[in-house]
Amino acid sequence: MNLSQLYYFRKLAELQHYTRAAKELFITQPTLSGSISSLESELGVSLFQKSGRNVELTKYGAEFLTYVTASLEQLDKGIAIMKGYSGESDGGTIDMGCIITLQTDYVPLLLKGYRSSSDHDYDFSLSQAPSLNLLEGLTSSSHDVVFCAKDVHIDNVEYVPVARQQLVVVVNDDSELADKGFVCPQDLEGLDLISYRECLPVGQSIKSLLDELDIENVRYIYDDESILAGIAASGNEVAIMMDTFFLTNIHGVVCLPFYRSLEDRRPLYHTIYMAYSTKNYRPYCVDHFIDYVRDHALDRSSDDCLYLD
Repeated sequence: MNLSQLYYFRKLAELQHYTRAAKELFITQPTLSGSISSLESELGVSLFQKSGRNVELTKYGAEFLTYVTASLEQLDKGIAIMKGYSGESDGGTIDMGCIITLQTDYVPLLLKGYRSSSDHDYDFSLSQAPSLNLLEGLTSSSHDVVFCAKDVHIDNVEYVPVARQQLVVVVNDDSELADKGFVCPQDLEGLDLISYRECLPVGQSIKSLLDELDIENVRYIYDDESILAGIAASGNEVAIMMDTFFLTNIHGVVCLPFYRSLEDRRPLYHTIYMAYSTKNYRPYCVDHFIDYVRDHALDRSSDDCLYLD
């Protein structure tokens, strides 16, 4: 017994005519007759009996039809749901994660542009978490794609640069640095500096830069821009961090671009990536979305700025 036989049986039970049933099934009448005969032989009962030029269900066929109809309805429902997930039908569902600093600008604009350019009506299940948590969810298949900082220690992950955040120095508005248009390494000598934890990808990138510039008076102890800017607002310490929307909610601070030197005043940026697993299975809708994001990747080829990662 196979699925084709069950579909053939259901169609013949509906139309009660071999020729019409075969036509709607896009098979020949002998093929349909042979399939039904084989099914009856396997079951050991007659499912149809002649009624003039038509056929009708026997009492065994009528009872069997209830089971076949229920089974095929559940199967068809499951197939439709799976196609919905995959995007092979009109839609699809993409499980996406992102860092919180992308939720107010980059992600809404990305999804708006994608939906306006796509013929498919895809749904997005969006969650927010720190980069390391997102990457862990990616490798465990909890997410299809994530937008986060890059961690070179995780295998089987492809990164596509998509956005950038500028490295800045944040000081209290009473600070001696507040009136400067920018900050260079020599301006930070003798100050108490704070930045992100070293375990975070952005913390690693900043520490590598500051080590290269021989800036040693830094404590890498905080998780995000809100606490860094908040501490800087108290006036006791100076924060080296990324310029994100968190700064708009902190009063009493001044945000200054940080340059490598007086001679090299190119802005420094931290890169945000779209990441996806090269190992895990990806349905069509996810690959379609990845292709769109890749086509709109961040162009980092300009010499007018520098990137930390």
